[in-house]
Amino acid sequence: MPRFGLICPIQDREGDLGTLLAQLREEVLAAERAGFDAFFLPELHQTHAGALSSPMLVCAWLGSHTTRIRMGPLVLAAPLHDPIRLAEDALMLDWATGGRLILGLGVGHVEPDFRLYGRERSARGRTLDELIDLLDLTAGGEPFDFEGEVFARAGQVTPATLTPGGPVRWIGAHAPAGLRRAAERSAGWISDPQRHVDVLAPMAEQYRAAARAAGRPAHVALFRDGWIGESREQAEVDWAPHALKLHRLYYNLGTYLPEFEPWVEQVREREHFTLDVLAPGRFLLGGPREVRDLAGDWLERTGADYIAIRMRSPTGPGHEAALAAIERFGAEVIGPLSSAD
Repeated sequence: MPRFGLICPIQDREGDLGTLLAQLREEVLAAERAGFDAFFLPELHQTHAGALSSPMLVCAWLGSHTTRIRMGPLVLAAPLHDPIRLAEDALMLDWATGGRLILGLGVGHVEPDFRLYGRERSARGRTLDELIDLLDLTAGGEPFDFEGEVFARAGQVTPATLTPGGPVRWIGAHAPAGLRRAAERSAGWISDPQRHVDVLAPMAEQYRAAARAAGRPAHVALFRDGWIGESREQAEVDWAPHALKLHRLYYNLGTYLPEFEPWVEQVREREHFTLDVLAPGRFLLGGPREVRDLAGDWLERTGADYIAIRMRSPTGPGHEAALAAIERFGAEVIGPLSSAD
């Protein structure tokens, strides 16, 4: 049975963070009622208007208002974090939520953030590997002594995590090294929101092949931006302009790459960066039937069984519209697809 997660907004350019936090509490509760499997918070720093920069802390607060839905960061820029502090935060959240934590990890990429945290960006892959080593060593609550190229730590993190072996772990990646890392470290793989599903499909197979070779389980999840409305036309009016602004920012930051998106050189002007270019294979957008059909098609093409969908961008749609879309998605996508299985 396919499962769906809700990626929450961490910034609202129209209001303050206190208002956004109150809105997120309502949206997470709505997602739990609607049948979403989990809610997620990205990690973002140094934004001009301010953002929720501590996803683990915010997940803990939001999770305290829920009873079933899982939660986690998607994804942490892991090399910015101290591994022992992260291990302790993860085990506390694992216990506090009854084992509902999904720990999303990535290598990070924003150079100013590495300077802010005093971390070496060129060593980010090795740093993530050793951070995962330490998460594994500390999960059982036993003494450890670790000597690596980046970290040298000895001691004991107590108690053991509630979830044997530590919380569920997902790794975000699109490079071969990252796909192998996810496969070999018993982690699920979560895609980024920029790649077309036809680009993701061979990545997913690379990941699954590496997992088979390592004798590890494989789990593929898709990060997608999307919206459900009464019709495709209505969804395009209410949601698409906000999504295009967000993905234009991704484009300006260099996350759209010519080796994956051959159109990159043709959309240098803002007027060329259109829904016709971006939506196919990326935006889970439309009326109920179209969204169900798209979701099913993408899951089949990639072999994924999970879609984490982000509905709100920093500029909108607003909170009330998001609540209605969450409810509609549960009633007209999650419910029917669950019944079909």
